[in-house]
Amino acid sequence: MKVALFGGSFNPIHNGHLQIVNELLSKQIVDQVWLIPCGNHAFNKKLVSGEVRMKMINLAIENNPLVKVIGVELDPDKKSYTSKTISWFKREFPHDFYFVMGADNIKDLEKWHDFEYLKNSVKFILIKRPGFDFSNDLGIDIREILNINNKISSNQIRDNLEKGILIKGLVPDKVEEYIKNGEFYLK
Repeated sequence: MKVALFGGSFNPIHNGHLQIVNELLSKQIVDQVWLIPCGNHAFNKKLVSGEVRMKMINLAIENNPLVKVIGVELDPDKKSYTSKTISWFKREFPHDFYFVMGADNIKDLEKWHDFEYLKNSVKFILIKRPGFDFSNDLGIDIREILNINNKISSNQIRDNLEKGILIKGLVPDKVEEYIKNGEFYLK
């Protein structure tokens, strides 16, 4: 089975994330997509709790059997490193794994923890970013490049919430309701 590992802070999950998931499945690039919210972000991003982000993701995917959320990185005492997570998946599951990432991350990929392991152990699916050109100078195994033209960002959503600006259409309705009821991302 081909499985896309799609990690991120999902702080919050938004319709741009879901567009990527839908593209991967509708084009039959993979059989399933597993969403992996990070715990303590390696670059020290401030995040709402893992429990809150897991709930938002589950609301967003609405029991789709082809999409799972896996909280393997949510240990609050450890930093999340992609190489360690992929190693864990490869030990635990006999699947063919594809790592989903924004093409703009290639420029820093060599600086990621245990880059050589990543390069040699997983196939990549890149999400092209508007206005960003990239090259594969690192020699990673790129199997697919998706051109998703969506400019929604979690930063934009959090900024809107802090300023009292509506987020309708940026996140699924159930996620919007959950955020409002929990008053997440308000200063």
